Amino acid sequence: MATIQEVAKEAQVSVGSVSRYLNGHTLRPENMTRIRSAIEKLNYTENLWAKGLKSNQSFSIGLLMNNMQSQFSSSVVATIEDVFEQEGYGTLLSGYRDDAEQIERKLDFLLSRGVDGLVVFGAEQSWPGIKKIKDLDIPVISAITPLDYPNVDSILLNNRESTTAIIQRILGQGHQKIGFIAAPQIDYVAKERLNGIHDAFTQSGLTLDERYIVYGDYSRKSGYMCMEELLKLEDITAVFVCNYNMSLGALEAIYEHELKIGTDISFASYDYFEASDIFYPKLTVIKQPVAEFGTLVAQRVLQRVKEGQKMAGQQFTIENEILWRDSIRKR
Repeated sequence: MATIQEVAKEAQVSVGSVSRYLNGHTLRPENMTRIRSAIEKLNYTENLWAKGLKSNQSFSIGLLMNNMQSQFSSSVVATIEDVFEQEGYGTLLSGYRDDAEQIERKLDFLLSRGVDGLVVFGAEQSWPGIKKIKDLDIPVISAITPLDYPNVDSILLNNRESTTAIIQRILGQGHQKIGFIAAPQIDYVAKERLNGIHDAFTQSGLTLDERYIVYGDYSRKSGYMCMEELLKLEDITAVFVCNYNMSLGALEAIYEHELKIGTDISFASYDYFEASDIFYPKLTVIKQPVAEFGTLVAQRVLQRVKEGQKMAGQQFTIENEILWRDSIRKR
């Protein structure tokens, strides 16, 4: 295995220059080119274990996940891993699978590995075990849901506002009997999206009939069953689904009833999926900015690792994009 000294000799630079290059510092372009060529020629691999002993860092970040089956979460994790890899950090992933009781044990597992920072997805402040986070002396990022601790940054999406905007558009097209397929009201995101629906009716001076809200469990099957329930109500002219998997089930039920999207019933949903581009008419969807969100989460935790806790406790909100299509028609 090649050593850093051999890389320096091959590149005709000092060992210090190679070290600075490996730690992300900018050198003279010709030196960086020679170092890069030497690394490739000698197949040099940096010994992160030894580097960690010297700097008291593990060069790893822990990710505590709720649901890896979520299309959004898995895509965000892929983006985060790419950023970490580019910066020389590894990723340790641990999931608690909707079981809040597991959080403390999973958290202890990541901390026992000496992670330099922690990203927590979808955690609720009321859950047992979460309070342990406020006493950690490593950077912590709460993704998707807010955690009100002075040492934690929260990075969120404007779920409530984007839901309000899309429902106002549906109301503006003359629809009043709108069916809603919502997620269980046990987590922050689900509550924000339902609050957005209520806001749209309130701001439009209308009263929302609670009979038109049915609740699924995030699964495709529940979306199908909820849509069947809504279609039993009279005169439903539009439907909004608060989650990707449930929207697939809802569409399945709509097509089984031989209803035409945009003609017999207007349709919109949360979460963009590529198949929505091949439907006719194309579906109106709220598209979450996966790459932007994941990049900000990764960059923020790495910034905190490098700069310490002095800028902790901030909250960032990224706006969703609404893809206005032809699946919502005027009444």
